[in-house]
Amino acid sequence: MKTKRTKILYITLFCLPFILGFIGNYKSGNSVLDSLYGALCIYVMELQIHPENFLSELARWTAPLMTASGVFMAFQQIRRLVTNRIRGKNPNSVAIYGDSPYIDALIDQLGKLGIQGALDDLSDGIDKAGKYIILFNQDHDGLAFYEKYKNHFNHGQVYLHLNTIMPQSIQDANLTVFNLIENTARIYWDTFSLAEDFANHHLNLKIGIIGFDSLGQNILTYGLLNNIYSVSQHLEYHIWGDASDYQSIHTQLHQLAPDEIIFHKGTWSQNLDIINSLDRLILCESSEQNMEILSMLLTFSTCRKIHVSDYYNQIIPSLFWQDGIQVFGCAETIINVEHIFKESLLADAKAFNHYYAKKYQGCPDTEEAKEAAFRSLDSFTRYSNIASADYQKVREKMIAILQEPDESIADTVIRNRMLLAELEHIRWCRYHYLNNWRYGIPENGKAKDAAQRIHTDLVPFQELDDDDKSKDLAAIYTMFGLSAEGL
Repeated sequence: MKTKRTKILYITLFCLPFILGFIGNYKSGNSVLDSLYGALCIYVMELQIHPENFLSELARWTAPLMTASGVFMAFQQIRRLVTNRIRGKNPNSVAIYGDSPYIDALIDQLGKLGIQGALDDLSDGIDKAGKYIILFNQDHDGLAFYEKYKNHFNHGQVYLHLNTIMPQSIQDANLTVFNLIENTARIYWDTFSLAEDFANHHLNLKIGIIGFDSLGQNILTYGLLNNIYSVSQHLEYHIWGDASDYQSIHTQLHQLAPDEIIFHKGTWSQNLDIINSLDRLILCESSEQNMEILSMLLTFSTCRKIHVSDYYNQIIPSLFWQDGIQVFGCAETIINVEHIFKESLLADAKAFNHYYAKKYQGCPDTEEAKEAAFRSLDSFTRYSNIASADYQKVREKMIAILQEPDESIADTVIRNRMLLAELEHIRWCRYHYLNNWRYGIPENGKAKDAAQRIHTDLVPFQELDDDDKSKDLAAIYTMFGLSAEGL
């Protein structure tokens, strides 16, 4: 890891004057013991042997620098430990561990609540923090660190960054998984939503994605989960890039109709007629590749609504200025504690689950019971509730458009409740389809069989019975802070 390499480099530099001093003194004719003692003394600026060669002279001048540096480093270490212990007593403090270069940015955002924990020291002041963020460059390093110290994290929620491991596969209720690429996709569709198209009754859209690595896949997945505005919409997602794994893994993509996903085998440059017909084109390659593609598109294509991913914020808008060109995914935007903690998102997910637990499982109406009910969920169901809460931003945009003059938000929600309930059911179905569930009747007579990934409710909204429809209505009411009792 980077931290270990830095320590090794510092130790090497610190010892270098001693090595040079010893060699120089020994070459000057001194004994081994005298050479060793003389080399050691130069660290405290006490020269026992007069330098008689270049190596001894170099050691004499570099040793005090290393001594001063060592004192400074020791002071910094003590200062960090004292500061961490003081901050760690605050129940709202956040301790951050890892080797990611973005930790400093998070510490700056947190201010006096931020604690930069050492990778080999979980002192009493830190292990009582309110929250913990584990942010390593490599997934196995983060998982190994959590496994080693998880008993120290009993006092607060842990947020673990993982690049490749699906959060639905993690069953530890004390662990919230986040992914910076996933955050990029969520922020993208919130910032560049289709609400304006919904307002203009224009939901027959063609959206293109060039580049289908992790970012492109997340842009598509979150688009499918959140771009649900009408039961009659028809969105076409055109994909350029290697989608073989995505298609093989997601076996129920055909169930997402009337929306459609079209995977193109050729390159985007071989499909310029389709590129020119798009309502929006999203570039998801690397920043360097995106600049090259954007330049070619502006030269040879008539597509002008182009959104460009640029993690390092290298694309200067003035160089590629055109109406409709938008840049997203900058590090400054996605490295954000709000998007890591998802506090409002989790609060909505817990509220809906609590309603369901009270109605069907006799759960007490207390905050402690609400937390316990959410933590008791299996990982898939927990993230299903989170996905529903994530979709709330779309509902709020829709309600703002549907709201009539002098009408309250509550009245707008109630007036459009069946539309919102049906859209919520479509979203719920899509979440299941994207995780390879399908319609089926379990042998045990229950509504679902998680092992077989079948559910009796994976049908059109009109085919649900009143009790199942009430669950979708309850989700809508709960998200908007309305009473769902009696539904």
